[in-house]
Amino acid sequence: MNTIKNIFILLIIALPTSILAQNGNKYGETENEQILCKEALSVYKSYNKQKNYSEAYQQWEKACDVCPDRVQESLYSHGALFLKNEIKNADQAGDETRKAVLIDSLMWVYDMRMELFPSTTKKPKNRCGVLGRAASDFYKFHKDSAEVAFEMFKESIECLEAESSASVLSGYYVTSFYTMKAINKIDKEAGLVRKAGMLTDYLMLMEYCNTAIAVAEEAGKERDLKGYARAKANIEKTFIAIAQCDDMVPVLQASVEAEPENFDLKKKVLSLLTNRECTENELFLPVATAIYDQEPSAKAAYAIGMSYAKLSKLNESFDYMEEAVSLCDSCPEQATYLLKTGQIASALKKSNTARRYANQLLALEPENADAIMLIGDAIASASNSCNDGALGKRSVYWVAHDYYNRAKRMNPELSEKADKRMSKVSKQYPTIDEVFSLGLQAGGTFTVKDVAGCPCSGESTIIRVR
Repeated sequence: MNTIKNIFILLIIALPTSILAQNGNKYGETENEQILCKEALSVYKSYNKQKNYSEAYQQWEKACDVCPDRVQESLYSHGALFLKNEIKNADQAGDETRKAVLIDSLMWVYDMRMELFPSTTKKPKNRCGVLGRAASDFYKFHKDSAEVAFEMFKESIECLEAESSASVLSGYYVTSFYTMKAINKIDKEAGLVRKAGMLTDYLMLMEYCNTAIAVAEEAGKERDLKGYARAKANIEKTFIAIAQCDDMVPVLQASVEAEPENFDLKKKVLSLLTNRECTENELFLPVATAIYDQEPSAKAAYAIGMSYAKLSKLNESFDYMEEAVSLCDSCPEQATYLLKTGQIASALKKSNTARRYANQLLALEPENADAIMLIGDAIASASNSCNDGALGKRSVYWVAHDYYNRAKRMNPELSEKADKRMSKVSKQYPTIDEVFSLGLQAGGTFTVKDVAGCPCSGESTIIRVR
């Protein structure tokens, strides 16, 4: 027992010495090398804290000479900072030769950092993050080599996914665009393949940006929020340049035909066509129906419903639109589904149904002016339903006018549409003689009689004449 105890004590005594030896060795093999390295690191870091980057760069070079390669990862992260400052100075001085050498050095620093520190305790995927930074700087200084930068961005994003930085997500899509243009000059068919990739990549990048924004919001990181918002805007700008319907449809059609059993591809294609409102083509309805048959969803039902609506097949459209509302349990598109379903119901003269959907939308978004417009439409189309044998049939136009005017006040962007609606219903007002014959007068208050099926029964309005 005493022998085991003595061995244990010896191990405890020896452990700190071992750790100290390991920590010392990272600065050099000999004591003198360690002293020189620590001193060099301390000096350049001191200048870095002072933001004297030019002097810090000079001292950093000395640290690179006297320290082992694996001394610290910060040797390489600081080196990238100093080199970019030197590149800027060389550019301002017009020294292109020195600038080119410094850019090569910057890429070497990134390569060394990835090779020596591919994974750390805090960042298991450290290499992927560094690769993204390298891609950003490579493209910044080599605009004519978008294809090379694109492959770097691609590898980084495939590794990090939603953990990718905002600049990497944006840079990937921009270089993808210029890669597509370069390929297209050589091989049109290959260019179309790359374009198809860009269209589906857009959805992936938007998903990553939205995930990152949600994380930043929860953490209260305002800087990250702004960064990812800018990235989304840049990606959107690039996407719009390639996502015109006439351009998109042939590319997506070819992709679907090349992989007819690829269900995930069809879902991406449907999202793209729906988001860009490219629904009036021969691709949209077959893709939407194929997805719905295999995997019924609110999004697919809505897509099919809208497609039928544009073909003026309103009854078929309405069935799918109601299915979309039913399948959408607090989904992000709920407001859109309610509004569109209500509008189609109104077009089918289903006035009470249209108003019901408008009311559901208002319960969700009380300040939604489009819902108020929809109520006006539902009432305006219900004159026969409100016929009480007197002014009931005409009164719906007064009430509809009130709703249109209210929508206009709520959202000035609807002014033109609301004015046209008000002008139209005003032509259906009764004459002054019709009003007078019933013992009423213009400007007086009128309450719509309670008639079964009338969507505005009991509502009060102002008597108007044409």
